[in-house]
Amino acid sequence: MADALQDGEVVQNDEGDKITSTHTLDPPISPPPSNSTKLVHIPLVVPPKAPLHKRIWTKIGLTPFVMMIMFKPAVAATIAMAIYQRQEVAKNYLNFGYLIIIVSITTVPILPRGKFLLNLGLSLFLTCFAAGMVLLGQYAGIKARENTTAPGAPITGYNSSASVVNAIFLMLNVFGINVLRAARPAFSIPSIQYTVFTMVGFVYGPQEPTIAASQRFVREVLYSFLTGQAISAFVCLLVIPVSSRKVFFGEATGFLQICRKLLRAQLEFVEVLKHSKICRPITGNPESPKAEDSCNTEDLKKDFNKKLKTLTTLTTDLLGLGAKLREDVLFAKREIAFGHFRETDIHEFHTILGNIMIPISGLSTIADISERMHLPSIEALKLPQSVSGYSSQTILEDEQKEWMELVHTTGASFEAVADVLNESIVHILKLLKLIPDKKVGKTSEVTVDVEKGSEPLESKDGSFADSLEIKIEGFKKKRSNDLHTWAEERGLDSVFRKTAKHAMHPPSEQNGNSTATSAREAIASKRLHVILYMEYLLYSASRAILTAVRFAELKVEDGTMTKQRLVFPALRTVIKLIRGLINGDDPSPDMSNFDGVDGSGQTIQLGDSFSGPKDPEHLPPKNLWQSFGNRLRAVPRFFGSAPVSFGARVTVAVMSVGIIAYLKPTYKFFIKQRVVWCLVMTSIGMNPTSGSAVFNLMGNLTFTIFGMVGSFINWYIVDQRTAGVVVFFFLFMMFYFYFAARFPRFLTCIVAGALTHVLIIGYELQVRVIGLPQSIATGQPFYPIYELAPYRLLTVGAGVLVGYIWTIFPVPISEASVLRRDLGASLFLLANYLSCVTATLDQRLLEPDSEDAGLLESHSHKLDKVRHKVLVKQIALLNSMRQNLAFMAFEPRLGGDFPKEIYKRLIDEAQSVTNYLTIIAYASSSFPTAHASSTWLSTFTSTRIKNHSESHKLTSLLSLLSASITNGQALPPYLKTPDSFRLSDELDIGEDGGTVLDLSNVDEPGFRAVAVVEVAQRCVVDSTERIVEMVRELVGEVDFGWRVVGGTSDSSSVSGGDV
Repeated sequence: MADALQDGEVVQNDEGDKITSTHTLDPPISPPPSNSTKLVHIPLVVPPKAPLHKRIWTKIGLTPFVMMIMFKPAVAATIAMAIYQRQEVAKNYLNFGYLIIIVSITTVPILPRGKFLLNLGLSLFLTCFAAGMVLLGQYAGIKARENTTAPGAPITGYNSSASVVNAIFLMLNVFGINVLRAARPAFSIPSIQYTVFTMVGFVYGPQEPTIAASQRFVREVLYSFLTGQAISAFVCLLVIPVSSRKVFFGEATGFLQICRKLLRAQLEFVEVLKHSKICRPITGNPESPKAEDSCNTEDLKKDFNKKLKTLTTLTTDLLGLGAKLREDVLFAKREIAFGHFRETDIHEFHTILGNIMIPISGLSTIADISERMHLPSIEALKLPQSVSGYSSQTILEDEQKEWMELVHTTGASFEAVADVLNESIVHILKLLKLIPDKKVGKTSEVTVDVEKGSEPLESKDGSFADSLEIKIEGFKKKRSNDLHTWAEERGLDSVFRKTAKHAMHPPSEQNGNSTATSAREAIASKRLHVILYMEYLLYSASRAILTAVRFAELKVEDGTMTKQRLVFPALRTVIKLIRGLINGDDPSPDMSNFDGVDGSGQTIQLGDSFSGPKDPEHLPPKNLWQSFGNRLRAVPRFFGSAPVSFGARVTVAVMSVGIIAYLKPTYKFFIKQRVVWCLVMTSIGMNPTSGSAVFNLMGNLTFTIFGMVGSFINWYIVDQRTAGVVVFFFLFMMFYFYFAARFPRFLTCIVAGALTHVLIIGYELQVRVIGLPQSIATGQPFYPIYELAPYRLLTVGAGVLVGYIWTIFPVPISEASVLRRDLGASLFLLANYLSCVTATLDQRLLEPDSEDAGLLESHSHKLDKVRHKVLVKQIALLNSMRQNLAFMAFEPRLGGDFPKEIYKRLIDEAQSVTNYLTIIAYASSSFPTAHASSTWLSTFTSTRIKNHSESHKLTSLLSLLSASITNGQALPPYLKTPDSFRLSDELDIGEDGGTVLDLSNVDEPGFRAVAVVEVAQRCVVDSTERIVEMVRELVGEVDFGWRVVGGTSDSSSVSGGDV
């Protein structure tokens, strides 16, 4: 979420951090317009335009965060350039002073403290390791020179043996660092510095005649790197310091502020819900003027679409911020800091925010559900023409009026709860000191609606949390009473009628009246499901916010918020950090040890998914020798992995140009024209994770040209005076990083342009300091800036072009191939997630006996960890696919167009299935508590027929779709989604089955949760059906049938299986 939010501003930097600059509170949620039957047109009051300078300032987006992003790297680069202008400093670096500027930028001083220190530690380690590798390689090259030089011959000049040794070391180091950065993303930034160090060292290595000269060379380069890293550390830690904890709490503040906005948007959407498909009147002719006049006018459509867009945007922002919180909470817990919260407090607070996010974002799915539920027409319902003197249309119109009354009362109830929750979030922000009281002003105090006679939550006798809990439970009780009254007045007894394969109470007489009543109940049942769905998620969000209120009050009571203290990370956190760097991610559950055995010898036999993937070519090892052989097989498996393939591709790309540095006819040209920077840009410009080759090519070339033009302006606008050049260099660096802050997707391209600027200006000033003789000592001739700048442009541009060529050759890494591969992986993850959620639902519905309660609880904990792991991977994959889809506009296509729209819809449907499965898992989490507080859920569970065939069909279908899209193979014929995948379809209607789902049980714990699960299950089936159709459109279907088309009629098709 790169865009800034206007309220509680949370913005994103180039590394994905969000920092809250200022947090202002919205006024309390204003009452929505009355849901009157008459449409009153109120003239809009157009606010006056802001002054021109304010509009320009807003347009360019110079927020405090953006200015910080501009300022810090520009300060680091300017300090590095300025200190080099003194002779006492320059003599320690000689020809490599410009590397100080480059390193000060690539150490990324804009990162929060926790991330920066991790990045700095890795950079220092790789820099020192690179120094050792360069010393080793040059030592071997010098020894090769000595052993191949004739006695008495000069040891300087070209030597083929020394060149070969340095070339081999260069290849090994380029291969190794690129495999590392592809396999371990945490090394992506430090690997840039390692690449620069080794390339500079091994390109100049063949020229080093003695070991003493080699040591002097490595010392100068190492000092340059360490100095640049020190300057970057100074700027990060002392110039506008930003801690990872501050980032986390800034994101948490923005998260809660978006929750307030989302509650308001959801309330406004409920007001326009009557214009959605689920609320449209059922008519014989959907295109009739009456239907058009009542619900489908242009004004109502625009209003509905506007509210829907607002709701969707805020939900996306909330989910994006929730994903950032999951990432940044790790660094916040790892950081040594002086503050209020301990590591355990941060962990608990993040868990609470996650529990708020699921129901409050899930409530926004009502927009999708309302458009999915297509109510049948009169013809589909097969109603009689008249019943007891009333036409079928009259019956449905009466039902429509009754439904609109229910929507109206629901909106009124939601308004009261939204006001209370809005005040509660303000209370949390104030108690946790996430916003100062002076910024609240009178906003948070005006919480009493005088016309409604409501009371403020603050009371002298009880805490805020107690008053909030009374309000929440009062909302639940009132809604239950309203539903009871509404249903009794209309003779409805069950919310699940006609939603399953059976009827709850089939009429004794199959006459016209019973047909009309059954059809009416079927429509009402669908709509009541939606109401219960909304009520449960709002109630769950209210309880989650109540938990946050109690947490905030507890932190005030126990003195946490009274004073600040020095906070250290726990030893377990530090161990997880080190293990994560080695393994590439945080440790996952040990799948091989999931079978549980309790003291009584009882075991749980787990499915295959809890163990590692099976090898179709090898059975499990039976002895020690076979186990040792399995470990040996890891070696060829490693060399066949994707990171090694990427490392080999980059090595070949680098050496395709770098070979000229080691050949006698061309090595002087390589040194004179500074072609080493062509190698650097080739290496760092190739991306291991996506196929954005054309985008990187065009972006890098464009910003490299900007860098050359900017260097000309920087040099000549001040008449080549050093002081003026340094000042304008600072301004140009701010200009470059303004675009990095505003458009993070162009970060790599912007850095390429900034490095071009640094290479040109830094070299020209370096010559002034150390003198011309020293500058040409390495074999590089001096060029004035008007000649140097085009050469730099050509070398950097050539490196970018070579990187692009080796990205598409011999096997292209294109956006299309990456997107198709990721989509197949996403569908397979979705199948795993569906199976995992179904297993979780079944386990939570089961009331364990006292004997096996501990065993099932242990297994439930492990199942939750696996489900969470799959969900995190799925979310990351969906975000990656959206990013790759955006790059499709830059990819040249040969042949037909890429089906971008189909892929976009597939990604959206996969996201929808993920969302609804998450809601199912969340709703089912209340089942264990419901078992303990009531017998209703136990009765419901006892009437279930334990048949998992429908859910297994969906899992099999998603797995089949994944394999088909991954391999590009046609789908099998006759694929069909299950007709029924709902809890009520699994009931065995017997003595209690007919009454267990009556509306009289609406207050029973778990009743509303079951309704939520059913609505989500219906949407999962609907989205899966859409996915099947779209995949079939992409890959086709195995069908050898034939059909004669044309003439008076079409012949019947004959399937291949019938031949």
